[in-house]
Amino acid sequence: MNEQKLISKKDALETMGISYGQLYRWKRKGLIPESWFIRQSTFTGQETFFPEEKILGRIGRILSLKESCSLDQLATRITEKVGKKREVAFSKLSELGWLDEELMELCALGDEGTSVTLEKAFSLGVLHQVSEIGRKEEIRLIKRTLDEALTKALVERIREQRPLLHLLRKRVSASGISAEISLVVIASDGAAFDPDLETVQVVDLAVVLDKIKLGLTKEEK
Repeated sequence: MNEQKLISKKDALETMGISYGQLYRWKRKGLIPESWFIRQSTFTGQETFFPEEKILGRIGRILSLKESCSLDQLATRITEKVGKKREVAFSKLSELGWLDEELMELCALGDEGTSVTLEKAFSLGVLHQVSEIGRKEEIRLIKRTLDEALTKALVERIREQRPLLHLLRKRVSASGISAEISLVVIASDGAAFDPDLETVQVVDLAVVLDKIKLGLTKEEK
């Protein structure tokens, strides 16, 4: 199998005529997958490279659309070819770096063959976002919360409502015993919480969904 041809970040920016700031703004919006940012050692130190064909094609598509819609709308426009597709290939989840064994078991993945439902892929992506900082019991709590939300067609409303998932902690005392409890809340941006709650992590659910849909989009050859 031939290795994919890489292009340095500097050359990609110069070739497409975009700035460093634009590139990383698009990354934060989920328009460019994290897995495409490849760090490699060079004689000058560490540099970032990209799969050349993929990154130049993606930047070109973003540039062709950015004058007619906002960054938040771009992910929807770019993924028009996906349509109502409800299956996500394991290979796409692997490219996103989400195939953690424990998370896959928690999401009951592994018996679907070569693909999983969009809802399961979405749950896996959210759990991946909090897996490094969240405790095991918190990961399970988030999964139960997502299961409940997904029964109410959460995925279909994400683009319109832009909900955020909040992982919160609070220390409570009763009868001389102190303990820390965890809470998970899915709420719109700007929601207010008890000031005694510690915000552990916030996940933008729309960004997770965009990463899945952008991964499903076939790149132009």
